[in-house]
Amino acid sequence: MRIATSTNLISFNRDGSKTEMIHLLPLYAKEGMRILDLNLCEMLNPTSSLRNDEYMKYVLRLSELRDMHGLTFNQAHAPYVGDRNALSESEGAFFDFLLTRSMEICNLLSIPLLVVHPIKDSVAGNIAYYRPFVDFAEKLDLVLAFENLNAVDEMTEAEDLCLLIDAFDSKSAGICYDFGHGHMNGHDVRKDILAFGPRLVATHVADNHGKEDEHLLPYYGTIDWRRALQALKKVQYAGDLTYECMFFNQHLPLEMKVHAIRQARVMGEYLLSIVP
Repeated sequence: MRIATSTNLISFNRDGSKTEMIHLLPLYAKEGMRILDLNLCEMLNPTSSLRNDEYMKYVLRLSELRDMHGLTFNQAHAPYVGDRNALSESEGAFFDFLLTRSMEICNLLSIPLLVVHPIKDSVAGNIAYYRPFVDFAEKLDLVLAFENLNAVDEMTEAEDLCLLIDAFDSKSAGICYDFGHGHMNGHDVRKDILAFGPRLVATHVADNHGKEDEHLLPYYGTIDWRRALQALKKVQYAGDLTYECMFFNQHLPLEMKVHAIRQARVMGEYLLSIVP
């Protein structure tokens, strides 16, 4: 396992704005965080360069920064909406366009995994909606990693995610386990991981106190990380531990956010050391 981080680690600002990832990649590299999950949720911003006709310039810049700073893009996160089925036909088509573009960007940048959110629907509804995207992922040699979510009307249970992945019966469908989502829903994260077994291909590492999705660094909440890592070892998880911890430093000035990157890196090194 390796420690990685979403590019959103220090992207959230005190005034509510978000810094685009192309401005942050050099900072991550400088502080030793060189394995990155590209947060393509930037596309949800109406002014994002990734959703207009100039998006290839942005993708090229990402490629240049990766090579310049010796970075690895281990996965990406696709844009998502609260309820896909509640969108109008045109809104739904645009969301599907953003998902397809995310897959194409992964292909252009040789990113092997794209994390996606199950839609607010049954397992059968998700199979029907995502089947064409899984088929497209197969053509791109890309894996769609379906994330466990946190709201009562979303896909939160390990059993449902396993049924979904098994139904696709495809090397291009797997599970991304969000520890924070599992914990805030009262799950035993060890049991979830053991249930996933080889279906588990990616993670979102974040802590909380069991009530809200706080996106804290490990040990700033109440998850038993030693037990969680032991479970990952037991299922022979071969992926990365990828931070999605963007709120613990949101109110810091930029000059101090570099220290937050260092703290995340050191905490990651500790996580890797506790279960040999």
